[in-house]
Amino acid sequence: MDTFAELKAWIGFGPADERALQAAWPHVMPRLDEITERFYAKAMAFPGAARVFQDEKQVERLRVTLRQWVKELLNGPWDDAYFQRRERIGRVHVEVGLESRYMITAMNVVREQLCEIVAAAREPHATCTSVHRACDLDLAIMTGTYVERREAREVRTLQELIVSHMPVSVLILDDAGRVSAATRPSVRVFGDVEVIGRPWYEALPASLVRAGELPEAMDRALRTGREIALTRVDARVGGVERNFRISLVPLDHPHARVLVHVEELTEAIANEARLVRAESLAHLGALSAAVAHELRNPLAGISGAIQVLSRSMAPDDRRKPVMDKVEQQVRRLDALVTDLLDFARPVQPRAVALDLAEAARGVCDGVAREHPALRLRVEGTGGAIADANFVHQVLLNLVLNAAQATGGQGQVRIAVADGWILVSDDGPGIAPEAAEKLFQPFFTTRTRGTGLGLAICRKLVGAMGGSIAAASGPLKGAAFLVELPGPAT
Repeated sequence: MDTFAELKAWIGFGPADERALQAAWPHVMPRLDEITERFYAKAMAFPGAARVFQDEKQVERLRVTLRQWVKELLNGPWDDAYFQRRERIGRVHVEVGLESRYMITAMNVVREQLCEIVAAAREPHATCTSVHRACDLDLAIMTGTYVERREAREVRTLQELIVSHMPVSVLILDDAGRVSAATRPSVRVFGDVEVIGRPWYEALPASLVRAGELPEAMDRALRTGREIALTRVDARVGGVERNFRISLVPLDHPHARVLVHVEELTEAIANEARLVRAESLAHLGALSAAVAHELRNPLAGISGAIQVLSRSMAPDDRRKPVMDKVEQQVRRLDALVTDLLDFARPVQPRAVALDLAEAARGVCDGVAREHPALRLRVEGTGGAIADANFVHQVLLNLVLNAAQATGGQGQVRIAVADGWILVSDDGPGIAPEAAEKLFQPFFTTRTRGTGLGLAICRKLVGAMGGSIAAASGPLKGAAFLVELPGPAT
């Protein structure tokens, strides 16, 4: 027994009901306008039902539909086509957002009017029973379809919610290589553009297509019918070096030829690199501390001996300049030992509310005494929650680097605001090949530098919960931006 036949049997709707309804039609037909007006007046009186109506034109179209529905209700034929039309009505109610309770109450409005008309026409009482059965039959069909469609729609909405928030981008390509479907694309990867309908190589960033040699990989995937996995593709996207994993999966579907899966790995790789760097720095720090301690005592002995010997010599002794140079080298080695110990020493900041402009001026006053020709300038006002000694050490290191870069006679500007400091100079700047190594321990571009100054700066700034990086500044030389936790509001 099919569904419609089962519903008829359950309700008790049979040939006698069909004849009774057809006999009632001549009485109902002249009053169709009255039925529709009364129906929509009732619907408009309730906000939950009225909100599905967009405008008067739509309501007018629905009036025509309601008159046709009443005609079919009373005239049939009550066959499979009738059943399918009622199913469509249920689906439409889901699409327009009408809640199921309004379908039930609306059906009661119609059945009451039809029974009133039948009673006024002195039709047998059984005719009203047939009206009830026909209305129940229609309601069963429409609400059944409504529930199925509503559940399917909710499942689809849930699926779309999951897919749209996946941390990957997936494109489906048709036979022509155009994007026929996609998850919500990452704006960071695709930009703020619509990818549907575009050729796949235009939907993806050109730099990513080149870096991954994707046209060749796509041809290989289609030719072999096998998935091509590019475990890591590095490309400059949006002006930033980024890392991706890309998979090309051939599909056997009438509307889907290839699935393109793009996952960004930039943050994961950066986190992994930070962990490796932290572990390496910990080992390096321990080694540096051991070496520094082994060197400090011998250096102190050498320095003391040189001073004693130098003082025992006559002022015009030819050996005295040589002893002075040896002492200078010993002091340089002692400075290296100090840097090694600073680099290896664990740091625990004491965060306080700090005036960054005042801290910068204090550093400038000290540097100006050693470099009187250096033009130092502090601009702006701002504060941070930071360790005063750490900030002083970081600023001193950056300003001394700038002084050395400019030969002690250039410009150095320190701009401050809440939560950041920008130190810039008008020296030769940073060479591109050196930019990525600036903060690595023992990397230096100076013949006599220890290569630990910026590494120590990063360590101190990181301990305060901030960051330091090379940046663009107002002068033509190098610039470094220090970001720190801003002042409490």
